[in-house]
Amino acid sequence: MLIGRKATAMLAAASLGGTGLVGMGTAAYATELDREQKRCGSALVTAKLERDSREHEIDVEIYSDRRSERWRIVIADTGGDVLHRITRKTNREGEFDVWRSISGSIDEVSVKVRGPNGQRCTLQLQA
Repeated sequence: MLIGRKATAMLAAASLGGTGLVGMGTAAYATELDREQKRCGSALVTAKLERDSREHEIDVEIYSDRRSERWRIVIADTGGDVLHRITRKTNREGEFDVWRSISGSIDEVSVKVRGPNGQRCTLQLQA
């Protein structure tokens, strides 16, 4: 009987400790506000706008079929003010991922992408 009580006590303590860890872990995740995906030439471009407790974050992923392609990304707010300019090359698998923080209040973000062969596309994200 004593072994049963110890096992029950250990199980209860472990479940309470685990609950605290899970609760703490979920607070760190951001809330996805908007997501858009488009073809830009032969590449697939995905942009996500997220918000955590302090700021907005934008994540841009490009999936191409060629390595070492140079891509330019311009992130602007509703008024057209440029928030970030990014230039990246695709890795060995022909892809890359970038994210940037956006401070302050925003309603809409524009992500303009230009590829190595002049392909262009624009993605609009709502906050």
